[in-house]
Amino acid sequence: MEERRVISASRRTDLVACYPEVLRARLKEYPPESVHSLVIWTKDPQNMLTEGPLKKILRDYRQVYVHLTLTGMGGGEFEPLIPSWERTAGMIGPLIELVKDPVRISWRFDPILEAEGKGRRYSNFSLFPELAAAIGPFGIKTCRVSWVSPYRKVVARLEKKGWRLLPADRQRREDQAAELKRIAAGYGMEVHLCSMEGFPVSSCIDGGLLSRLHPDGLSCSRQKARGQRPLCGCTHSLDIGWYSLKCGHGCLYCYATP
Repeated sequence: MEERRVISASRRTDLVACYPEVLRARLKEYPPESVHSLVIWTKDPQNMLTEGPLKKILRDYRQVYVHLTLTGMGGGEFEPLIPSWERTAGMIGPLIELVKDPVRISWRFDPILEAEGKGRRYSNFSLFPELAAAIGPFGIKTCRVSWVSPYRKVVARLEKKGWRLLPADRQRREDQAAELKRIAAGYGMEVHLCSMEGFPVSSCIDGGLLSRLHPDGLSCSRQKARGQRPLCGCTHSLDIGWYSLKCGHGCLYCYATP
């Protein structure tokens, strides 16, 4: 029997929130019978929860796994067009109903952003306990974390808005990671650091996990994905988004936005 594909939708842009019609069209090329798992990445899952053609299509796939990003910055200057975290957290219950198990949702506290400007310092790190308290009781077991990458265009974009990115040295990151793990453990969650130097390699798309979670017990590829960052432990998948589909969220720290 031919191994079924893992489809990623999408690391490159938020198809669910910004291009749901493109997502529907692309999924027609990969019908449910050819797909092992559909991995969704989004900061606003509303379009996949509203009764309509997209939700109907998603229901047909045997396994949908969701990376849900909640940084606490929604609606603020750094994530101006993202819903507030309270609104997004309110969608977790319906999202679990759609994917049928909270272990098929991974919370992304991604990124941690620390900056100074306009006469003050800003950090979303301190929001983690409140977010964990809201998300943990749903039974979500994984939290994936990274720090803002200081790409030149990101630094320039922040400076244009009056902010200077504060780099986190290795000791600060280790201290923060330890604190995140301590808080998350109180809710039965594990913290995984995503492509971060000095930390164990993690897999946002994990063929072993997707195989174990599959409702029919089907296995998928566990080959290492090509074309990802050196510290990325993800297994092979097919991403159906494009960077040319510019995300409409307007996040100041986004590495994919020109």
